[in-house]
Amino acid sequence: MKTTPRVRARLAGALYGISAVPAGFSVFVLQKLVVRGDPAATATNILGSEALFRLGFVADIVGIMFVVGSVLFLYELLKPVSRSLALLMVSFCLIGSSIQALNSLQDLTALLLLKGGNTMTALTTAQSQALAFVFLRLHTLTYDLAMAFFGVFAILIGCLVLRSAFVPRVLGVLMVIDGLGYLTFSFATFLSPPFAARLYPYVPMVTALLGEASLMLWLLVRGVNAQRWEEQATAAAGQREL
Repeated sequence: MKTTPRVRARLAGALYGISAVPAGFSVFVLQKLVVRGDPAATATNILGSEALFRLGFVADIVGIMFVVGSVLFLYELLKPVSRSLALLMVSFCLIGSSIQALNSLQDLTALLLLKGGNTMTALTTAQSQALAFVFLRLHTLTYDLAMAFFGVFAILIGCLVLRSAFVPRVLGVLMVIDGLGYLTFSFATFLSPPFAARLYPYVPMVTALLGEASLMLWLLVRGVNAQRWEEQATAAAGQREL
């Protein structure tokens, strides 16, 4: 079913906004159950709230699904600006999303270690808790890695918006800043964790609010200038025919 550019814009904004709900819930669950530097207390919390823990990593997957849906509508919206850049944007989002999805396997592995069973009899309780804690730490590091790809994804969106004629260019500038924030925090996490700790939450949380929240809210509420979108799409189609 063919949709208008304004409908695509609003669907992209709506799906991206909805994704923040399960994603935020997943972060809340980990912050509630994981006790920094204390594997035993963390194990007690997770085993005492196993259903909540499972719901947390399922919510993470659901959030990723909404993001992927959103970026496909973004592709349809922005491809008249540059099909190649729009495809690159989708690629970086899918890579980042795939990496982030690995978090669910790490969380599930941590839970299996804590629950024990016949396959875990060689490990003591303390060893199982320590290993589970390592996998939970890997959850964070995996997300930090995914941020590098989401950073490039955001920068590409910013470049496309800056080159577009149907979305305010200031939103493109904010998206580039957003992407640079993701990249800075991701690399700082691996190169200098103390520096990354000083950046947080201003980078990447505030930069993301300025960039992604502003753009998606605009797309949801105002959409795009349909006439200018059609003009740019027609011009792009004419160039491909030459």
